Amino acid sequence: MIFIGLDSGGAKTAGVLCDDNGRVLARVRDVGAAIIGLPDQRFFDVVEPMIGHLCAQARVAPTDVSHIAIGLSGVDYRDEQREQHRLIGQRLGCAERLTLVNDGLVALWGVSPAERCALVQHGSGITTAWRERYGQEVIYDSIDVAEVYDLRRAAIALTARMIDGRAAPTGLRDRVLAHCGVEAHAFAAWFFREPAAKAYRASVAPVVFAAWRDKDPAATEIVERAAADYVLTAQAMTADIDGEIQIAFGGGVIAQGGAELQNLLNARLASACPRATATPVALPPEDGAAVLAGFQAGLPPRPLFENLARALETAR
Repeated sequence: MIFIGLDSGGAKTAGVLCDDNGRVLARVRDVGAAIIGLPDQRFFDVVEPMIGHLCAQARVAPTDVSHIAIGLSGVDYRDEQREQHRLIGQRLGCAERLTLVNDGLVALWGVSPAERCALVQHGSGITTAWRERYGQEVIYDSIDVAEVYDLRRAAIALTARMIDGRAAPTGLRDRVLAHCGVEAHAFAAWFFREPAAKAYRASVAPVVFAAWRDKDPAATEIVERAAADYVLTAQAMTADIDGEIQIAFGGGVIAQGGAELQNLLNARLASACPRATATPVALPPEDGAAVLAGFQAGLPPRPLFENLARALETAR
């Protein structure tokens, strides 16, 4: 049996083709293909060639693929999902062999082979998802309406407060200004008028973490608040699950905090939720999608997951 797993968001689309023993036969990567509502031509311009490239690399025909699982940003609402699935399955010629879910769910499938697991992932956006049983994966807040604490946004706001006198200045202020390449008196105008400001704001997390490691009090408060909210989210999301559960904290922002942040999260999790075990994310989302594809085709998830994890470790 042969499976394809795809993960697609706003920034990138990644795909893997593997067999039922977890042997990876092809990998591809391209630009993002997230959708809003129904899939458009831009989505198909990315995904159709990607599937073709995967099959060409593996020297198999698309009709040989047993199942395809796609995790796609924009698959959020039940009233849209049936039509999204129909249109994508029809266009790709795999309607009966297609599983289409939110991209957060394939990220969850990459966390652990454990049946009970959860994920709090903070990168360009927030992913929160959990499951109690295989095949019953649930997105907790797919569009982050409740707004998980974002230390990047907090650092920018606190810098502005330090400039205008609403907060006592610390070294974090000068670090953020240096990162943004702007003088204090011009910060507000830069924030609203500089086209590149959004990119600088999105990339400020390493600045905050560096100041935190240097014991800056403002950075320490920001990181502590972020860690507390990540753990609170995990705790609330899994409150109704009986028994032990594995919980992972991942994504680019959290990864930039390094081992120190993971240790802080692990300690807070152990205190807040003793039945939970912190675990690193084992597989990238596209590999998680491949495990989901295998599950939908009737395979037990654990052997395929573990074989993909070993293949990934060997490739490193």
